[in-house]
Amino acid sequence: MLRTIRLSLVAAAATALVACGGGAKIGGGKEGAAKAAFQAGQPAGKGANTSGQDLLRQMAAGAATGSAEFSADCAKGGSVKLKLDLTSTGSQDGSVKYKADYNNCNQDGINSYDGSMEIEFKIAGTATSLEMSLRLKGKVDISGTISDSIDADVTETFAATATSATAGMVTIKVDGSIKTSSASYTYANETLNITVDGGLPVDNSGKT
Repeated sequence: MLRTIRLSLVAAAATALVACGGGAKIGGGKEGAAKAAFQAGQPAGKGANTSGQDLLRQMAAGAATGSAEFSADCAKGGSVKLKLDLTSTGSQDGSVKYKADYNNCNQDGINSYDGSMEIEFKIAGTATSLEMSLRLKGKVDISGTISDSIDADVTETFAATATSATAGMVTIKVDGSIKTSSASYTYANETLNITVDGGLPVDNSGKT
């Protein structure tokens, strides 16, 4: 009898999970999708000791010695395997391209990323500031409080200091497209303000 009750409870829980889709979708419209892409573009681990700028220097140094693959820990667990495109290291515009393979990469302590993206990484300096540009192309699945995915072909530009920001807001310029499992967004050099700390915004509208 006790076993029957336990099995019934398990079945009920499984049914409820299926009915809810296993988790919420990304909310927040364009800003929410852009924040998900921003997190995916921080393979060095936002909030960790290594910033995106430091990683770029490591990769450039590795290319000079013939070492084209790196593994970076994510801020809250998991890792990203980075494979440098050696043909890009001599680019005149200072850009570097690499493939990023996400393995349960957790940046915010709430959601994890799995999948692959091609990322073009460029730093441009002016007399008063240093800007970073990331072009992300590929698809990653997100699990945690969010059960969703982003399929991106987008360029995000922001202050280089944003790569190591762990709180507050950052301003990013977004150009391109991002698709989630339920929506598609197109950006035309749009300037957005996103909150760095906390998880991704949640859309519960489809849950029962």
